[in-house]
Amino acid sequence: MGLQNQSQGGSKVFLSISNGKLVRSFKEKVEGSVSRVNKAGREVHEMFYDSLEGIIKSVDTKDGDYGKFLVVNVESNGVNYQLEMNYSSGYSASFLKTLPNVKLSDRVTITPKLTIEGDKKKSVIFLNQGGGLKWFFTKDNPNGMPDLTKVKIKGKETWDDSDRMEFLENYAKSLFGGSKAQAIEEEAPF
Repeated sequence: MGLQNQSQGGSKVFLSISNGKLVRSFKEKVEGSVSRVNKAGREVHEMFYDSLEGIIKSVDTKDGDYGKFLVVNVESNGVNYQLEMNYSSGYSASFLKTLPNVKLSDRVTITPKLTIEGDKKKSVIFLNQGGGLKWFFTKDNPNGMPDLTKVKIKGKETWDDSDRMEFLENYAKSLFGGSKAQAIEEEAPF
């Protein structure tokens, strides 16, 4: 199935997540795309999707102009999708916490969501394989996942997820036999 409402072909499709939707960017306007000016001042053309269905082939990380990203490669009907999300985000954390419950040889549906409660945004990814999958790593059953640590930055206390995210990243990579040496080299074409 791949992306819902997909109308553009190609051997590698680059995706990101914004406001609870999967986003595919294009260099030029295509039918159905929405245009906007990004933070770098460039005009971009985007299409939005609710979910992606396919087989997860690998999970890795990469450093980019805007920080570190979790990179999930998904294959669907001969098309390779490279889904990138901010490393230290609710999207990445929920994906990684659920991944051990995914049967990696079977298709899975990846659905990002964003809810807004007052002035707080909560981002999450739901994984579905014949029903919604639960988190493997939870507060009540951490399975070795480290707690968040409280740190003080410029006099203000905040929660640091560095140890937790590193643990989840390493666990995910171990599922695919991966390591830091297999860093993603391929970049989005725009």
